[in-house]
Amino acid sequence: MVNPMVHRFKPLEGEALVAHNLKVLRKAARLSQEDMAERMTRLGFKLHQTQIAKIENGTRPVRFDEVIGLAKALSVPAANFMTEAVAGPDEPDYELQEAGFSLQAAQLEWRTARDIEQGAKARLDEAQRVYDEVAERLAAQGIPVTVATEPAFYPAPNSSWDPLRGPGAER
Repeated sequence: MVNPMVHRFKPLEGEALVAHNLKVLRKAARLSQEDMAERMTRLGFKLHQTQIAKIENGTRPVRFDEVIGLAKALSVPAANFMTEAVAGPDEPDYELQEAGFSLQAAQLEWRTARDIEQGAKARLDEAQRVYDEVAERLAAQGIPVTVATEPAFYPAPNSSWDPLRGPGAER
């Protein structure tokens, strides 16, 4: 019987390690090779899906700067990406690794939403300050001012509750 604790394979190094990590991490993040190529393009690398496939199967050499870009596109530390093999789909840690990617994506989404909320709150506070300042100045000049207690709600254009949207205009 084979002892599962004994490594049956030579440890991965160099481009083979990068190829392995790219394939496993890309799949764990539920990204296609096309998605990966698009992310790399956004980072300034002109890579096509076929080049990602060739890197993964070891038929295309990968430059050092591309390795850094691949790690960045996968949101993993470059040092780990180049030095440590990640768990493959048939290994017990793979499920945890996949859940980690989902957690990381949710955290990024939450941080983005929080930043948007904080920005909107700051703009709301500033608009309220300006409104109060103008109302006070006008009142001091003897101009009657009606103070708005609750901001009016305006639905998004073309939303289902937009009153300007005609009947039967469902999208």
